[in-house]
Amino acid sequence: MSSKVIVITGSSSGVGLTLANYFHAQGHCVYGLSRTAKGQEMFKHLATDVSSKENVLTSIASILKEQGRIDVLINNAGIGMLGAVEDASKADIEQLFNVNLYGSLFTMQAVLPCMREQKSGHILNVSSIASNNGLPFRGYYSASKSAIDRLSEAARLENRHSGVEIATLNFGDIKTNIAESRVKTFVSAFYKARFDSMVKDIDAEVEHGTPTEDLIPIVNRLIHQTNLKPHYYIGKRLQKLSVTLKGLLPQKAFENMIAKYSKLD
Repeated sequence: MSSKVIVITGSSSGVGLTLANYFHAQGHCVYGLSRTAKGQEMFKHLATDVSSKENVLTSIASILKEQGRIDVLINNAGIGMLGAVEDASKADIEQLFNVNLYGSLFTMQAVLPCMREQKSGHILNVSSIASNNGLPFRGYYSASKSAIDRLSEAARLENRHSGVEIATLNFGDIKTNIAESRVKTFVSAFYKARFDSMVKDIDAEVEHGTPTEDLIPIVNRLIHQTNLKPHYYIGKRLQKLSVTLKGLLPQKAFENMIAKYSKLD
């Protein structure tokens, strides 16, 4: 197996840290892009704010100067957000989209020219099964991930036959510390009781989510594979099934199913 130059954003914890350490141990040249390092990294860390295009371009240029190529980009940087659509402030929304959307967009824009020149490369944008639905009290998070899905689909078509593989990894609940960095909006009285109850369920689902180590063989397979599908849905069976059901059920029936699952009835 030949060594690849792999760039992973959000590498200071969770999925990013697990993947970066694994690929480094396998002999690949791994660069982790995150704002700070936490001392658990075995790979090269570049302090990068992915929401700053200038910062991203500087980091990618540094990697290209050192290595001459980038074979894999895994856009993993992201944060969660909880709150009602009505209550979110502009600052809350911008904080979420700056990381979840612009962070992926800026790094994609930075690596596409070199990958096309190489006539090879893999871009895996971490999205969510939640991108398929407007989930209650997670509407903005769902929207940020849905935007990643749509932009990834467009970029695939725009770079068709270029040798660059682009796909999304649509995760279900993964056992990480995402709750620590979530944006939590002000919640008004009308929503408060239902919101508080749902947050407990959401945190429990994350706590019992898929271990990050279980993602290693999936991602490892994809970075060595060609002719990738647009989206890979990865998670518990019921969460993956929701994607299929949305396409099969009448819209109102699917909405009722989500409401029942979310204990809104």
